[in-house]
Amino acid sequence: MSSARYSYKMLIVSILSGILLSGGLALAQTPAILTLQYLNQTPCLSISGSVSNACTVQFATDLRGINAWHYLANFQLTNTPASFLDTNQLSGSARFYRVFTQELPANVSPIPNMIWVSPGSFTMGSPTTEALRGADEMEHPVMLSRGFFIGQYLVTQSNYLTLTGINPSFFSTNTVFSQDLSRPVDSVGWSDVTNFCALLTQQEISAGRLPATGWTYRLPTESEWEYACRAGTITAFYFGNQLRSGMANFDGRNEYDSTSGTITNSSGTYLSRTTPVGNYEANRWGLFDTCGNLFEWCQDLYGPYPDGSVTDPQGGTTGTDRVLRGGGWDAPAQYCRSAQRIYSSVTSFDVGFRIVLAPN
Repeated sequence: MSSARYSYKMLIVSILSGILLSGGLALAQTPAILTLQYLNQTPCLSISGSVSNACTVQFATDLRGINAWHYLANFQLTNTPASFLDTNQLSGSARFYRVFTQELPANVSPIPNMIWVSPGSFTMGSPTTEALRGADEMEHPVMLSRGFFIGQYLVTQSNYLTLTGINPSFFSTNTVFSQDLSRPVDSVGWSDVTNFCALLTQQEISAGRLPATGWTYRLPTESEWEYACRAGTITAFYFGNQLRSGMANFDGRNEYDSTSGTITNSSGTYLSRTTPVGNYEANRWGLFDTCGNLFEWCQDLYGPYPDGSVTDPQGGTTGTDRVLRGGGWDAPAQYCRSAQRIYSSVTSFDVGFRIVLAPN
């Protein structure tokens, strides 16, 4: 078992009235300390905690909704206290802040653009009222007992080329496309991406940024992927119950509404290619492209969901097909739903991946 712990602290701030209310719930022995001051009328958060802690800052403008919280920043403490300026806060409006911190061993330092996801529970799958849902999307309660870091972006062609020395992507100079290494790497099979994770783990161990045992880079499990994709939402997509042309990189000629199904749009955008990572709206926890661009490999073998509630599910136990999630550039909108399940055992130019860093 890892000795890593996590903590939570919330600071409630009313910019409009100038009243400061603070409070928190400690979920670890050493919770973070969160305070506020203003620099030229810009909110400046001061976060104190153990050096090397990973911090995720979230904000809300209205605490009444169940999906009120939005991602603001993610960073690792290199000194304490650390200061963060919220330059996007609108003058004269109320804003609320909270910070999640993961107490990491001194020799655990995630690579850039990794988002900390706290443990928690959610309903996995889709309701029977969601149009065009699959029969294998049965709703069931899932508890994830351990937090994890997940890539804010799909692994890019640059990331893959730098580590492995090759770029297998179809959407590259391998074919007729121009060089753009900020596109996600595609045309990688499940064994390719798990090998990438193993190489990355070994590189980070050799560099002293991971211990020799206890922490690894890997693919997300299917439940981790859906939990992170939903980011607290219960709708068909993390931005609501509709996916319209231009909202993500998918086949925009086939849009979707959760009450009626496919909506044909003959003038919808269909790019016929991947786009650089981060081009479309992130979800509330700061993850990009969990809807469209490329389908994403998960760790799990494909299999039926278990009956009833489950803790830390690991997927099927037989077969050769692995789970794919998220939809791709060539997919109709229905295949980009948060609960949509696809499975495969072959390499394709509409498939890529993102990574997780977690304790064993």
